[in-house]
Amino acid sequence: MKSVLPIRLRALAGALLLFPVASSANAGTCLSVDLMNASGWVVTSPYGVDRTGHSGASAGYHQGLDMVNGEGAGTPIYSGSGGTVRYRTFTGGADASGLVAEVTVPSGDTMFRYLHMRNHATNGETREIAAGTQVGTMGCAGMKSCSPHLHLYAMLRGSELAASGYAGRTWHDFAGKHAAPMTSEAIRSAAPRDWYYVNPETFLSRRIPIVHTYPDMPGGVHTTTLPQSCTADSSSAVAVNPQSAGETRSRESAVAGDATIAGTEDYAFKSAEQPIRSLWISLAKQSATSLVAGTLDHQSALDASLAELVLVTALPSSASAP
Repeated sequence: MKSVLPIRLRALAGALLLFPVASSANAGTCLSVDLMNASGWVVTSPYGVDRTGHSGASAGYHQGLDMVNGEGAGTPIYSGSGGTVRYRTFTGGADASGLVAEVTVPSGDTMFRYLHMRNHATNGETREIAAGTQVGTMGCAGMKSCSPHLHLYAMLRGSELAASGYAGRTWHDFAGKHAAPMTSEAIRSAAPRDWYYVNPETFLSRRIPIVHTYPDMPGGVHTTTLPQSCTADSSSAVAVNPQSAGETRSRESAVAGDATIAGTEDYAFKSAEQPIRSLWISLAKQSATSLVAGTLDHQSALDASLAELVLVTALPSSASAP
């Protein structure tokens, strides 16, 4: 055992460290409630993809996230966060102007823009709102032609973006669709007070299906939105449920329990993760016991320390010993 364990230990440590470790520094503030009735809620056009040459889509990079639900046109759109909302109108070539709601969270590090909505407020109107407040209705206003949908932008302040170590596809506010994504050097040098587009998927209150995938999707081709990598809203704003408080609690319970349901993506991930976690815990305990008993030589002691170090630093922070 003395000659085999250190070899296996070093091999397993090397293999484990090849996988990316989740960063403990989350970027931005999460959306805490659903943006629309979740029945039939899907992503129709993902973020960050080059849609040039795709039928029905404008050429260039898509810097937002297009979504629709089973109700379609006229469905209420809710702010997923509390904060300050500022309304403005825009015209993209159609006769009727569309409504944009810009919601900046209380911390000031994150802003969400809700586009293509029918008018629900006056241009320039500003007020404080709670999460779940209706900010518009789904439409196709302000565009030459389109199917009714919600276009969502997620944006970070440059100070937050640069400090977070964000490595995803990113653009400066109002960068043209044909602008190349920012380099890692440009992200680290982001202007502190400016706004930058980032992937809205990682801010959503739940993971939803993507019905139209692209080969260049950030994070690889996936059919469900990416998991959250943001910080929970710590403001004092009271979350207002789009439908009813009872349904919100039920929905939150369902999301929290998703990882326990066989067949779901989260369940599969946790099931695959558990054996390697248990292995490292067992190896660390075994090595610690051997060290106390004085049965390992110097090299084995180093291997045992390595196992404990990997256990502490490489496993997700939520890991706990059985």
